[in-house]
Amino acid sequence: MTERRNQNIELIGASKVFVCNEKFEIIADGGVVFETSNENGLDCKILKVGKYDELSSEYPDGVFYPDSAIIPGFVNAHIHFEFGNNRSSFLYGSFPQWLTSVMKKRDEVVSDVQIGVEISISEQLRSGVSSVGAISSYGYDLEILANSPLRTVYFNEAIGSNPCAIDSLYDNFLLRYLSSKKLASYKFKPAISLHSPYSIHSLMAKKVLELAKKENVVVSAHFLESKEEREWLEQGGGWFERFYKEILNVSSPKPLYRLEEFLELFEGLRTLFAHCLFAAPKEFENIGKNQNYAISCPRSNRLLNNKFLDISLLKQFGIMPIFATDGMSSNYNLNMLDELRFALFGYVKSDLEELSKTLILGASANPARALDLNVGSLEVGKFADIAIFECPEISKSSQVSLHFLLHSKEVKKLYINGKNAISC
Repeated sequence: MTERRNQNIELIGASKVFVCNEKFEIIADGGVVFETSNENGLDCKILKVGKYDELSSEYPDGVFYPDSAIIPGFVNAHIHFEFGNNRSSFLYGSFPQWLTSVMKKRDEVVSDVQIGVEISISEQLRSGVSSVGAISSYGYDLEILANSPLRTVYFNEAIGSNPCAIDSLYDNFLLRYLSSKKLASYKFKPAISLHSPYSIHSLMAKKVLELAKKENVVVSAHFLESKEEREWLEQGGGWFERFYKEILNVSSPKPLYRLEEFLELFEGLRTLFAHCLFAAPKEFENIGKNQNYAISCPRSNRLLNNKFLDISLLKQFGIMPIFATDGMSSNYNLNMLDELRFALFGYVKSDLEELSKTLILGASANPARALDLNVGSLEVGKFADIAIFECPEISKSSQVSLHFLLHSKEVKKLYINGKNAISC
């Protein structure tokens, strides 16, 4: 079929359309009608979703993709682009071993990052990712991401535990945040991140989060990624005591918070807590009560801690799981489909079909809601961020979400804000 269309509206169809709504509706031989440009300069939106044959009677110039799936563009809510150069500089197998290697090698890894960031952006697009939550420690990826096709929530990360250096560290953070504000656009939103409870002083954390409340931005933080972190915060000893003394040269180190004190800092803020591997029910109860979110990065968690986030525990407290790739500092690629497939095989006690639905929602509707983005599902009024994947024989499948994860490889087309961002 030719691709002649109405100038401002397009219809596409496929054997399966994943709506990614609460019912996890999948439309066989479905179609999506969306704006490709908006005369008022606003975001392009989805106009209609339904059966392709019915929609094509009104929009006869549509294109149908057989044995393919249409899904919302994936949302990778936790990714560190600045570490895209890493291949073998950091050590895996335990969190202490990894963090020690990062402290020794990070400067050489994050030098001259442009090519690594560009490769990582391309990898996002080709795996169907249209939106990212980018954690930026240095601001080296700022202009590249702001000018990329990706819809980006840009988390300026605050870090620093030395009370004598708080003013200078905060000034550096603020400069980065203000620089990101200058580049704000319909697809690039500045945000704020605290690194972790073991790495940022409470005085600085409070100052940073006061700014987040004033600016009304989304917040992110690493939380209880390792058993060593929990031991340090609860007991004030263990590996982190040696880390502070031997690597940071702190003579008499003490934890900067109790666990509950750290979580209390985020009350009233939309917050994404990454990893949470060693969080207990009481911490998840707090996160759920405050309507915040937890992010799993399965491959990163396996490489650094040999542990997966307990998603059944999340659901117990009303927390919908989010799945993300983390960065090349703790992964071997940043392909979202590869990440979801790894999790599919990692959660060995979960029902495969139900798990596949959880994984797809955890990379679409759930992170979109957490990042306050009007994407993540193919519903009328959502922004037109849409991915098309070839998926052999999916038209015959009776386990559609599972077969999609097993057999889809690289995106065929990816629309971001109604415009094709890539052709493969």
